[in-house]
Amino acid sequence: MKNVVLITIDCLRADHMSCYGYHRKTTPFIDNLAKKSLFFKNAFANGPNTRHSVPSFLTSTYPLLFLQEVKTGKFHKGRKSLAELLKEKGYSTSAIHSNPYISKFYGYDRGFDYFNDFLLGQVEDEIERGRISKTLHEAIKGFKAVFMHKLPHEDGQRINKEAFKWLESANEPFFLWLHYMDVHMPYVPPNKFLEELGLKKYSHMKKIWMGKKIDDVKMRKEIKDEEVPDYINLYDGCIRYTDWMLKNLIAWIEKKFPDTLFIITADHGEEFREHIGLGHEEKLYDELLHVPLIFYGKDMDKKTIEKPISLISLAPTILHFLGIEKNEWLQGKNVFESDDFVIAEAWKKERITAYRDDEWKFIISNQGKELYNLKEDSREQENLYERKERKEKSQEFEKIINNHIKMLEEERRKRKTWLQKEKIKKAMRRMRR
Repeated sequence: MKNVVLITIDCLRADHMSCYGYHRKTTPFIDNLAKKSLFFKNAFANGPNTRHSVPSFLTSTYPLLFLQEVKTGKFHKGRKSLAELLKEKGYSTSAIHSNPYISKFYGYDRGFDYFNDFLLGQVEDEIERGRISKTLHEAIKGFKAVFMHKLPHEDGQRINKEAFKWLESANEPFFLWLHYMDVHMPYVPPNKFLEELGLKKYSHMKKIWMGKKIDDVKMRKEIKDEEVPDYINLYDGCIRYTDWMLKNLIAWIEKKFPDTLFIITADHGEEFREHIGLGHEEKLYDELLHVPLIFYGKDMDKKTIEKPISLISLAPTILHFLGIEKNEWLQGKNVFESDDFVIAEAWKKERITAYRDDEWKFIISNQGKELYNLKEDSREQENLYERKERKEKSQEFEKIINNHIKMLEEERRKRKTWLQKEKIKKAMRRMRR
């Protein structure tokens, strides 16, 4: 059976990659890879940030299947991850990343034989935060950033190093999940990669100060519009840097393990004031949902697919390529059998849900309803919902969303029964011992 390497890049929006038409050459390696791959032009996350998207794509279930996760962040046992499914099939499983929201603390190590989230340092940071004043804590963080070049996450080169170390003794077949944080704020790329894009260099102090402003929720709101292009420059530099790291990673793995399936995607995108904000808040516009999706490997079809695909199809598609039948725990279908529309959702004091196909986006929440014609308004700026001639179209999409919500209610009940049955089986096994 094939080995599987799932590469996810935090905050990487597709329209800032040159293989998706971006005007800067941000991804020369991935561009070349895409030409030899199954390349999806219109792939979308099912949620706008890590807490919504990762549990969804890891398990092929919708983000709001279990609302408890929104409050606690805990990975619900009613979801079964790709790692768990592959482990049952004899795969060695490993995950390496430094995002605290998907750490052992929240239960994301379930199904992995090896799970390195570098959490110890982050836990120590939180203990330090609790013992001292916020001002002093921020001063210490600033000192580490300026003089020790310490970022709030692990650098991609460290992720690669740990991956190589694990792979040196890995048993085949294996499933390796690598999640890179270099494109996530505070955006501190080496100047070498800004120069490669023909962009101006920034001093380390300047990058740290800009990073502090955008990484702080209150200071972020005070960033002026004229500062945003500088943040975009740094963001693009981070993408170019990540592209270079992936080149090194894939070349090394491909040489040692030629029968490997690689998947490159992102958990969500990033907003740069397209809809007022910066970052990745609970909104469902394309700058946050449109992500790359590339399947690359030995004997992979070289094809570009235009139809809308969501990441709920990720796990079923991986199983499809491995010749493993779809599991009942997965809600999605593989990309060849999936619907030609996408449902995305998020929770921010209330449910926000979006329908998207290749022409229309419809968003509904308690705050109102929005309808966009994406062929004429790709940036989603002109809300057509109040137009009388669009009433029927809006009603059609709203019905699809309502059916989706009802489906989730039924799915919750079903999975509660499954979990109860599993609990009884485990108790009976213990009694037989």
